Amino acid sequence: MSESPLKQDSERVLIDREDRDSINTFACAALPIRNRGLSRLRLIKNVRLETRVELFRGSGTGSGQFGIDELPNYVNRDEDLIKHDIPLLKEASKLPAFDCYSLRRAVRSSGIDVEATEVLSLSEEKKRELANHMRNLTRPLVRHVFGDGEMDITDPRNLRDIMQMADKAAAKRKLEELSAVLESDLDTLPSVLEDYGDAFLSLGYYRSYLNLIVPRVKEQHVWIEETIERGSFRKGDPAIKRMKQVSSAIDHLVKSVVERFREFDQRTVFDWETLTIEEFRQAREQILEHQATLAEILCGLTVKIYEWRSRFTKKNVGIQQRVDFVLSDLQPGLDHLLKVESSAPRF
Repeated sequence: MSESPLKQDSERVLIDREDRDSINTFACAALPIRNRGLSRLRLIKNVRLETRVELFRGSGTGSGQFGIDELPNYVNRDEDLIKHDIPLLKEASKLPAFDCYSLRRAVRSSGIDVEATEVLSLSEEKKRELANHMRNLTRPLVRHVFGDGEMDITDPRNLRDIMQMADKAAAKRKLEELSAVLESDLDTLPSVLEDYGDAFLSLGYYRSYLNLIVPRVKEQHVWIEETIERGSFRKGDPAIKRMKQVSSAIDHLVKSVVERFREFDQRTVFDWETLTIEEFRQAREQILEHQATLAEILCGLTVKIYEWRSRFTKKNVGIQQRVDFVLSDLQPGLDHLLKVESSAPRF
């Protein structure tokens, strides 16, 4: 696991790559906290979609969680903790998800002060994982400019490099034409493309979570149906209806998000020969408009699917334990997620 250094109180604090790239965890050290005891803790979204402080997580031991107000019971209680750090963490806890794109919006809109600026972008390792998503943008662009579709550019910042390589007359002419279409010049064109490339990369990031969720949701649907069939329920037991509603709600959320990505697939592929500034701006704006709801939905589904998988890997878990989990852990927050998805921007 790679880590990125953050200087704080003359010490080196390490922020795990996991927390930089995660949609549901956030290192407390990324905020300008003053209590040193917080530097190794993190905020998480749990299975009930609550924000909690996580003290530990381990295979076989689960996750040790507590509320932000309970921090004085676990770290040194001082004035900084009470008057500065706890209010700061409570403000951060309002975020619906903890991915870097959600953090950027928080920095811009709510004024949350993020001290570790590197958490506002994905790690280099994560960008390499998402390489195929970036190729969908960069290969057609490189082919248009250089006539070479094999050049591999996976980081939006590297779009600047291809501009500097344009020493051939034909490539330079195409870049000048593209600059004119996008109402920029050769000096600012890299920044324009980099800005769009970052938005495009966010789609790849969210899609990577969706790709992990889809097959698990299918498994979970079968698991819930099996629980209903094997359970000793009285006729008309409301638990049966509630469990079916949970399965249906999760299925609906996934299908709706999948449909959104199908729309993006149709709208974010450019014909660079006929591109207009309206098409370019509209595609970027659509991605940005969808980021917040995609983050919240995928964060919620991710923690629910992860918790289900981690708790029920063994086949011999009792039926009542299954029922309790569906009703007390899977169900909470689903109504809210359904409202978020129904309010998402339309194409």
